[in-house]
Amino acid sequence: MERILAVLMLVVNRRRISAAELADKMEVSVRTVYRDIETLCQAGFPIVAYQGAGGGFAVMEGYRLERNALTFEEIASVISALKGMTKTLDDARLGTTLEKYTSLLTDKEKETARFWQERLVIDMNPWGADGAMKRKVALIREALQKEVTLRFAYTSNNRMTTDREVEPMTLVLKGAAWYLYAYCPLRGDFRMFRLSRMTQMAVTDHPFERREQASLEEKDLEQMWNSGSRTVTMVLRFAPEARARAEEFFGMEEGQSGEDGYLTVVQTYPEDEWVYGFLLSFGDQVEILEPERLRVLIRDRAERICKMYGK
Repeated sequence: MERILAVLMLVVNRRRISAAELADKMEVSVRTVYRDIETLCQAGFPIVAYQGAGGGFAVMEGYRLERNALTFEEIASVISALKGMTKTLDDARLGTTLEKYTSLLTDKEKETARFWQERLVIDMNPWGADGAMKRKVALIREALQKEVTLRFAYTSNNRMTTDREVEPMTLVLKGAAWYLYAYCPLRGDFRMFRLSRMTQMAVTDHPFERREQASLEEKDLEQMWNSGSRTVTMVLRFAPEARARAEEFFGMEEGQSGEDGYLTVVQTYPEDEWVYGFLLSFGDQVEILEPERLRVLIRDRAERICKMYGK
């Protein structure tokens, strides 16, 4: 029934679609497609078959599915989001879902939706992505669906690598980064794992029962991000040359501008190697005003870098 409904959505959305294309999209034989079309006709859907070159299936003029309480704006927003997700996830079901929502629009509304879609593109893949993240996401989703453990090597902020076998609970896209929320027997607690730090990933055949404490609410994400780490509140002064980059990262409303063009930002982050590397990436275009301890740490690292290249 799910396949037959997907066939209906494709026929409704296309002015005309061939049996061969339907068979390819549904991953079935052409004979099965003809049986599905016959089932839809018997159910009362007005599907017409056209013979010859350029032939195929179509619905009678003016026919569309009822969309009940959904407004055009709501449907258009869902379509834009789904198109962005299809670029990130290898999941044929997303394409079917996209077809279902598109079928709820009239021809005129489809043109209007296309007008806005040309002006808003959502693509969560990083620049230069080679598909590795997609493969990791696909493996995690497979483990989630089968409710089996996931094995991988994980490198922490402190560059320590450990072998983990975890019970996957939730796949999280936060900002531009993917995370896995899972129960880690090695630590005896729930943890957030960043996918970019996971290697040698493999789905096992070890089943597990989902734990009751596994629910992950959006309001808990910030707390989990800070948990288990020492945080540092930094007062940073960015030079005018780095102002645009700082405003892009922190947000234009976060900083305090000075008459000299410098930007002062106060932010609290978990103190780890990422923070040190982030500060060093600005070179001489940022000064750490507080805390003094962090000033000394970054100064010492800069001196070691200078000494290394001085040779």
